[in-house]
Amino acid sequence: MSIQYRKLLPKDAKEYRKIRLECLEKYPDNFGSTFQEERIKPKLAMEESIEQQTNGKFVIGVFNGEELIGICGFSQEPRPKTRHIGTIIQMYVRAEYGGKGVGLELLNTVIEEAFKIPEIEQLLLGVVATNTSANRIYEQAGFQQYGLLKNYFKAGNTYSDQRLMVLYRR
Repeated sequence: MSIQYRKLLPKDAKEYRKIRLECLEKYPDNFGSTFQEERIKPKLAMEESIEQQTNGKFVIGVFNGEELIGICGFSQEPRPKTRHIGTIIQMYVRAEYGGKGVGLELLNTVIEEAFKIPEIEQLLLGVVATNTSANRIYEQAGFQQYGLLKNYFKAGNTYSDQRLMVLYRR
């Protein structure tokens, strides 16, 4: 296994799209977007940011050799009064790589890259409260819960709570 972590480049946009749609299809309860709504878009939001290498937005990919096996994104708030805040988004690692530290290392790589931006003082994220593996990784990386939104997601008659978490620059 030859695991590497790096910022996705324009040449990676198609592979990003595939793995993003994969996570939405396989784990619909863990994300706010749905596979059905995203697959019909000509370009996903972060796909455009990858292609254009947008300042303040990036996706780190984890690769096993040449194969993209996980993603984790970052988006800086655009308004002047909130530019010191960034959000961790779209965290996903294929299940067969679970329990090997790949997800935590991916998240730590994103955190490190985000804090290279001088303005960034805090990172926020939202995670489905029942997603135990994701919650464990976020806590291991130092994120702390600052709120809980009851019934945040609704799929049919099923609700999911969203934990709101923060990590401050050390």
